[in-house]
Amino acid sequence: MTLMEQKITAKEITRQKNKLFARLAVAAKQAKDSGGRPFIFHFLTTLRCNCDCESCLWKDNSAKNELSLEEIKRIYLEAREADFFINLLWGGEPTLRRDITDIIKFAKHEANFAFIGMVTNGYLIPKRISEFGDDLDLILMSLDSPVQEEHDKIRALPGLYDKIMESVDLIKKDYPHISLQFSFSISKYNIHRVDEMIELGDKIEVPIAFNVINTIRHYSTGDVDEKGELSTTDQEISDAFSRILESKKNGSHILNSEMYLKHFIGGKKPYRCHARKVFMFVNSNGDIEDCLKLDKPIANLREISVKKAMSLPRFQQYLKDTEKCDSCNSPTMIDTSYVWEDWSLITKSGGISFG
Repeated sequence: MTLMEQKITAKEITRQKNKLFARLAVAAKQAKDSGGRPFIFHFLTTLRCNCDCESCLWKDNSAKNELSLEEIKRIYLEAREADFFINLLWGGEPTLRRDITDIIKFAKHEANFAFIGMVTNGYLIPKRISEFGDDLDLILMSLDSPVQEEHDKIRALPGLYDKIMESVDLIKKDYPHISLQFSFSISKYNIHRVDEMIELGDKIEVPIAFNVINTIRHYSTGDVDEKGELSTTDQEISDAFSRILESKKNGSHILNSEMYLKHFIGGKKPYRCHARKVFMFVNSNGDIEDCLKLDKPIANLREISVKKAMSLPRFQQYLKDTEKCDSCNSPTMIDTSYVWEDWSLITKSGGISFG
């Protein structure tokens, strides 16, 4: 690719991102004006994973009743009819599905989602990205340590770090339109690596989203702290986020908004959750997740259409009930909730970043 072609490509990529950003802002306003009408379709494609992370809350390496490709196609068309226009794929590990390429291509070219992202551990990206790279807009890769041996140990998958670095080179070279990002999940195993992680992100020019691992899970029978023993202290998180914030202000490649980082500095702050008015979470078997009662899904999309599910009294009540919860530590949940209450945060310096 010539220098001129690279400049044209970069200009076109920026134009497309700005176009999507404008559409996202319109959809968000419409969602709020309607009282909450999700427009981002989060699909947990599979529970299977080739990693064995101790901190994972979704670990289940069996393909239990996964939706078939044909079922996914029908649901995707229903989702678009219900005005969803962003599709995020995660798991488990999405690339373990043999038909993941068919899913992505259908989402892009038949269901016509405007934006498609994938959350992945990166291991199979070098092998499979040629199948679907042209149709992805975002790849968020989990990287929990800048040290090869440490990351592979945390993820319990030898060779994973090297596959991630190979993926970075491939994506930068062959798929520059993809927004490539790292997710660093803070636990007692890697809190001491935050500064080195920032240095790595700056060195290879990949922005990083730092997040505090979630440990609390909600069931109809009560709340369970499933991974609390993996947490680090509030003071350690506060100190680390203070340094991350300073690095961000100094120009480091950090995705987190200043409001998210400040949310944990001096101890985690309470907030009112609005994220489920923006995202609908659908599990690999078609269940619409109720994050307040994980053992009792709202509905199953094998049995009801997306639009009808969203009109259920329970779904509408769920959107209201989630406002009372602030247990999630995810930047996605917290930033979405802040922005829902103050749209100016989208354009303010230090606000939301899409990479």
